[in-house]
Amino acid sequence: MRILINALSGIGDAIMFSPALAVLKKHLPEAKIDMLVMYRQVEDIYRNNPNVNNVYFIDFMKQSKIKSLKEVLVLRKNRYDASINVYPSNRKEYNLVQFMLGAKKRIAIRYNHVSRANLDFLNTTLKKEELNRHNVLENFDLVKTLISDAAEEELGPFIVNFSIEDKTNARKHLIDAGLMNNFLVGFHAGSATLKGHIHKRWAAEKYAELAKVLYNKYDARVILFGTENDVNSRIHEATKDFSYIPPANGIMESLALMQRCNFFVSNDTALMHLAAGLKIPQVAIFGYTNYKELYPWQNKHVSVRKELACSPCFYNSPKPVHCIFTGEEEFKCKTTISVQEVFEACCGLIEEIPRNVKS
Repeated sequence: MRILINALSGIGDAIMFSPALAVLKKHLPEAKIDMLVMYRQVEDIYRNNPNVNNVYFIDFMKQSKIKSLKEVLVLRKNRYDASINVYPSNRKEYNLVQFMLGAKKRIAIRYNHVSRANLDFLNTTLKKEELNRHNVLENFDLVKTLISDAAEEELGPFIVNFSIEDKTNARKHLIDAGLMNNFLVGFHAGSATLKGHIHKRWAAEKYAELAKVLYNKYDARVILFGTENDVNSRIHEATKDFSYIPPANGIMESLALMQRCNFFVSNDTALMHLAAGLKIPQVAIFGYTNYKELYPWQNKHVSVRKELACSPCFYNSPKPVHCIFTGEEEFKCKTTISVQEVFEACCGLIEEIPRNVKS
């Protein structure tokens, strides 16, 4: 059996498919399972995944539509028996690509919002989206259409594997920065900007204040992750004596360095999910996205959020996020979260981590 996984919607969405993928391979060990991606970072993450045979990259974002179509038609020659659009991927372009790839069974989610307009009828098998169900479980439901006897209890953590070179380079960065013997806290203060998701970000100034109180209480050193150089630079400028911006040498080397952290604090981002895959105790700061669907999977964590009548308000669709409030109250689900609230959440978890903590 030949199966194609279409993981086109981004890093976080792609990694949240990995537990369901492992179950699929377990039940169909002889199946050839390939993956199609359009972000190089996703290709890097899945290159060492034992449950995937081939990872194909098509640069839909930058190259011409004609070139992309030609590459899709080449992939179509593999004659897949089934293909799956990972959850969430509620765009007509993703359904159209899945249709053109020509698998006999084309599996996707029927979304609660803007589904038919996004050409979901081009698929042969649709599973209804379920509110407040974790993305991992939604992906499991897609896989279950191929292996009906699978059980949720079989789902494991996210799978993140590194090369020896990535681990060696990460260790060298820590040695060069003089951080080998410190209590290390990773921050990801950025976020994607597509569909207005820059509003996922907790203020850089608050991250800087959090870094200061963690340093004062636990002698913690902060490593600033992500490609959002402007945000990281602002935090580093305020915390120069105890923060570090590592060199940007690719996502896998960054993840190998993240794995050396004792603790992690972030917005709701792909790196939040990858930290969960690395089993780093973490605090996740949520705003308008649904923490019940996106909390760090199978990992020790605390979610910090405001319980507002309007939140969570974002749902899976091509539409950008929109806040019903304006002015100073706009996105108050995120802006009103205080440093003290996040600090207290951090302390609650850090006290459970005995190694290298100087309180």
